[in-house]
Amino acid sequence: MVEPLVLLHGDDPYLVTSAAQRLRGQLSSDLVADLGLEEFRSSRDLDAIARSVATPPFLALRRLVMVWDPPQIAGGQRSAKEVELLIAALSGRLETTAVLVICRSTLTPSSPLLQAVRSQRGEVRLLKRPRGLELRRYVDEQIRPGKLRLGAPVVSRLVEVAGQDLGRFHQELEKLEIFSGGEERVSDAEALLLVPPAPPTELFRLTDALFEDPGRVGDRLAEMSGRSDLPPPVVVGALARAFRDLVSFAEQPGAGLPPWKEDKLRSHLKRAGETRLRRWLVELADLDWATRTGAVDGQEGLELLLAGMASELSSQLPG
Repeated sequence: MVEPLVLLHGDDPYLVTSAAQRLRGQLSSDLVADLGLEEFRSSRDLDAIARSVATPPFLALRRLVMVWDPPQIAGGQRSAKEVELLIAALSGRLETTAVLVICRSTLTPSSPLLQAVRSQRGEVRLLKRPRGLELRRYVDEQIRPGKLRLGAPVVSRLVEVAGQDLGRFHQELEKLEIFSGGEERVSDAEALLLVPPAPPTELFRLTDALFEDPGRVGDRLAEMSGRSDLPPPVVVGALARAFRDLVSFAEQPGAGLPPWKEDKLRSHLKRAGETRLRRWLVELADLDWATRTGAVDGQEGLELLLAGMASELSSQLPG
């Protein structure tokens, strides 16, 4: 029997990570983790990956190799060559090696990696974030298994949150279940206090672009220009919260976070580094003060500061 080769990709980190965790559970339930399971997270060590997929199992029917967020697919001329090397590494796998490649972004249909997986008789799963009526059904299905009864305003708030971040939706639902203490009902007033409104999507897109696609930071900021609900101080505050979350994660990695969130923070922290994040927090505080005192124009100062941050991170990307 040939063990599976599966590529998971999609634009929602929670969906992709959850699917990967379920598959890992299915394929490793009968393995000794230290011997039969090997994981590579944003690894550039293609030789190590090649050796791992070509290693026979020890005291088991299979080995499981998981390749998370391969940086070789980032784009650019150098990355194109690295994708070929990654494909070559995967092609050397033994029939006894199950391989999961997890990309927490959506690959294009023309992606060489996607085509290579199919040519090796592997399975490609695109996990799409639910939208519209599909999203409402998803939220209802997640609420239904528990005993918790929620009013229409609370369900609407949860749908709003889920529309931006499924991971946060599951955290908020868990929070409500804990607060209920086993009771079936939480009042609308209490629940709406517990579950804050979802911030505008543009703020998430801006912070994600900074760490994952710095060249698009200017476009993301332009989307918010002129929005009365997103003045520069609000954007500065959102950036500061994101940076503080990363600094806290550096000090206490994985402190009760769901796996998808931990992986995302780890990736962003690796890209920026704690020292740089602390400097950026000071620069944001300086900009906030200068804006409030009228020393600089808030929008111009924000554009200049973000351009500098994006430039710093762009210089670290492969050519």
